[in-house]
Amino acid sequence: MKIAKFLVISILMFATSTLAITETVMPTIQRVLDTERLINADILLLRNGDKLTGTVLNESFSIRTSYAQIALESRYIAGINLEGGATNTEFILTINNNRFSGLIEDAFISFKLTSGQLLEIGHEHVLKIIFRQRPQETAGMKWRQFMKLKDGDYFHGQIITKDITISTAYAKILLDFATTESITLIGDANLLTTVKMTNGDTVQGILETEDIEIALDVGSVIEVHQDRIDRIFFKEGYYVPDSIIPSIVTSTFAPKGNFILVEKNSFTMGDTWGGGDSDERPIHMVTFTYNFYIGKYEVTFDEYDTFCEATGRSKPSDNGWGRENRPVVNVSWNDAIAYCNWLSEKEDLPKAYDSSGNLLDKDGKVTADITKVLGYRLPTEAEWEYAARGGNKSKGYKYSGSNSVDDVAWYDPNSGEMTQEVGKKTPNELGLHDMSGNVWEWCSDWYEAYSNSAQTNPYNTSGSSRVVRGGSWFHFASNARVASRTGSSATGTDRSLGFRIARTEP
Repeated sequence: MKIAKFLVISILMFATSTLAITETVMPTIQRVLDTERLINADILLLRNGDKLTGTVLNESFSIRTSYAQIALESRYIAGINLEGGATNTEFILTINNNRFSGLIEDAFISFKLTSGQLLEIGHEHVLKIIFRQRPQETAGMKWRQFMKLKDGDYFHGQIITKDITISTAYAKILLDFATTESITLIGDANLLTTVKMTNGDTVQGILETEDIEIALDVGSVIEVHQDRIDRIFFKEGYYVPDSIIPSIVTSTFAPKGNFILVEKNSFTMGDTWGGGDSDERPIHMVTFTYNFYIGKYEVTFDEYDTFCEATGRSKPSDNGWGRENRPVVNVSWNDAIAYCNWLSEKEDLPKAYDSSGNLLDKDGKVTADITKVLGYRLPTEAEWEYAARGGNKSKGYKYSGSNSVDDVAWYDPNSGEMTQEVGKKTPNELGLHDMSGNVWEWCSDWYEAYSNSAQTNPYNTSGSSRVVRGGSWFHFASNARVASRTGSSATGTDRSLGFRIARTEP
């Protein structure tokens, strides 16, 4: 074995969880797109990793959605996400906690740096725009009626259409907004509609009104066809909980056990500090179009022994150091994916691997597209490095969570010549422990040379050995760097080699 080298969109929900709203004041969104909004500057996050502070000079932004063309004044915007991703969808988040998705049509962002320099930055170079918190930015703005669409968009406004009619089996009913709490629409044509009244009564029927016009609280007037609508709440000032809008929350999926969500973004992969080994070069840009979960800790003996007992496998040796919360060692890549498949089956998920180690989609078909893999699996090499660097919270550390290796890693000088219990060292920016040191960790990919071209959702599908990352208790600090990499035979085992698991966010 070659051992010489072995994150909705999240918006901070308003602080109160119950309806406590006046007619003219609503809570300020202090955090948007997982970034704190400053009070004295706007922020541009660029695709190459640069962060600029200053002032956005565009007075408005235009977005073409699937249901309307919408122009929004910049003073109403809290954040803009220009990542695009697999669906090529961008979105705007407003100061009154509304979301509009589609394609931003502005070709340039005009930006004045805090130093005073004026820049014209092409749309294609920008990842996110975070607008500053403005004094009393929501003063005078009402939370009026609320509409949630099937594509995940949601917004407050005044419904202008007055003749909303429901056809039941026994009568046609014209809705009285004053006595209607909400309507829910099911289906794509001849929409089955459930109406809930403020007195608790319910009515079911077909929505006859094809288009519903709404004057948005952020200024535009739009018309939405009925087949786009999921729910409408008629009570003005209604505070919509997370259960109504799951896309507001970072994720609606919570895997069992200790997992950390790693949100999609771009990063520069490889030896970005210099002085690394040749296989860490060339450095190259990697973009993720999906979020994924990764284990907060390396898989422990306790966890792996449970798998062995359930499947009748022999338990690996602990070298006399103890089991329980120490990371499992002496396990091959094949052993690790067998554990992943067992865990998937235990939770009624599709297996991630076939008997040859190929990735599988939800239908059991071989795939190289990691976004189609639903079961538990080993992280890809790119996922591993991105997570080890701290994901979109990265502070650029050489080791996972610090530039001081002793703070975050068990390695040759401080390990006592053995593994240590997981989670005893300082975690990295995402809250992940032991990604530097303690044990080397298997990754899902084959070990291959890097390319200098930019990559999206990379996964290496050929080679003679599997990727191993992170350093160990037995090795030097240079091996604990987040860029350090090597490979090992899928059948090989070692007392310094274990793994952690991952899963693509559904």
